[in-house]
Order: sequence, then structure tokens, then C-alpha cells
Amino acid sequence: MTNVYPPLGSNDNPISRTQLQSDDDGFDSDLNTDMIMLLEENARLRALVTQLSSLVIKHVVDLK
Repeated sequence: MTNVYPPLGSNDNPISRTQLQSDDDGFDSDLNTDMIMLLEENARLRALVTQLSSLVIKHVVDLK
């Protein structure tokens, strides 16, 4: 039984490296700046919620 997948770095790969690099499906090409700004704001808010949660938990533990 032979290996179906060639090892990494093998030259026997049927798909050339240039094909892999140029195969861009453009999954993010339809994201506009408003969507990107919204995602960045979402990430900032999540970080703040995490900080606030940590502070609340620390305060509750200190009270006990």
C-alpha cells in the first residue's frame, strides 16, 4: 500500500506551487470598510468584556 498524499516538500505534487499561490477565491473581497470597522470594534468590545469579567471575578474573590 502506498501513501496517497506525497510528503511535504516532495516534487511529486500534482498541483504546482504557483497554482496554489494564484488560487485566490476572494472570500474577503466583498468586505467593505464598514464591515471591517465593525469587526474591529467587535474585537475591542470583546477584549473589554474579558477585562471587565476578570475584574468582577477578582473583586468577588477578594470579598470572600
